[in-house]
Amino acid sequence: MDLPIAYQKEALANSLRCLETIKGDDYRTALTRIWVSENLAYLGDEDAAVKVLRASAPHYVIPYGCVESALTLLGHGQNRAVRQLLELAIDLLPFTAAVGGEEVQLQAIKIATVLEEPDLVALAERKLPLSPATFDTQQKAFLQDWKPNRWNRLLDRIWPERQWADLKNGANRAEQIAWNQGRVADAFTALLFIKEAEARVRRGEPYPGHWIEFARTGVRATTPNTRPVAIQAELAALAGLEGKKSESLVLSKSAFGMMQGWAPQMTGLYPVTRDLAVRLAAEGIAGEDRNFFLARVSERVKLLRSQLDPYEQMLQLPPLAEALHALGAADQAGEAWKAATELCAKNQNPEGQSIGLTRIWMSYARANAWPAKQTEALLSQIEKKLPEGYAKVHF
Repeated sequence: MDLPIAYQKEALANSLRCLETIKGDDYRTALTRIWVSENLAYLGDEDAAVKVLRASAPHYVIPYGCVESALTLLGHGQNRAVRQLLELAIDLLPFTAAVGGEEVQLQAIKIATVLEEPDLVALAERKLPLSPATFDTQQKAFLQDWKPNRWNRLLDRIWPERQWADLKNGANRAEQIAWNQGRVADAFTALLFIKEAEARVRRGEPYPGHWIEFARTGVRATTPNTRPVAIQAELAALAGLEGKKSESLVLSKSAFGMMQGWAPQMTGLYPVTRDLAVRLAAEGIAGEDRNFFLARVSERVKLLRSQLDPYEQMLQLPPLAEALHALGAADQAGEAWKAATELCAKNQNPEGQSIGLTRIWMSYARANAWPAKQTEALLSQIEKKLPEGYAKVHF
């Protein structure tokens, strides 16, 4: 379905051009291609989101990128591209065999199950052999959450935290590992449920309320990662999509509150901060509500500038600039983008500069904005010098 997301087309073209200049470490290159695909999926450009990952050199992280982009496209109702990404992820599963590939394999199986694509489920099972015990346990738990029978529905109402139970005291190492794996799996399930709910809202169809109860319980659960705030942000997005503005605002404030004590090094907070600000700005928040979110984003910029190394600042300033731009703080946003560009210019590694250029231009594209003349000139200057820089390091 068509998505009403405006974006700066020339900035996007610049980002995609700079993406192809990256040479060097395969891992960083793959991560950047994944990041670009996720952004293209957000913009609704399903063909480009798939193309970027298909053009990547085979790498064990690419299946994870396929799954993340597939989640976004699923929420948009773009199921054709979701299937294409799942097929690519499954095809590359053998590359993940020695690095914990069961996690992404099970994630692909869950999405295929929701799509009601049994052939994809079977293909994923065959591509990378799963131990029967692992698959049966994980899939049984997922099916129970996706389509619970009457008895499980009753248990969920009486004891909603039962699927999100805390790690027991005195747990041994094996139990800790199993608990962590379960948390990662359940958090993904919660996000999957919300995305499918978003797609159904866009199609004017109902969705099961127990999906959202499962996700809400996950927000309150103890986890070893930053997924709970991502779940809360997605719940806020779903509420906004349904026209529940006051609920969306409450959930968004709660998400900001959850991140309040997070260290700047927890980089998962920056895209979530951006997403919350952009979604609320689209709903027309103003006055005290706008000031509340603007103050939180401004605080994050100061902390980032004082505590992260220059490379991480270059990567994380652009999403905060997008947040500031969405909230109407154009001057602050311009300064954040300018700072990221100056850090990119000072970077001595041409690979880092290529990555920085890709991310900065994509940030302008997402914000539907264009850099100030001085910043634009510096971005152009950095790109022109890339061949000279790569020649020195013989990439």
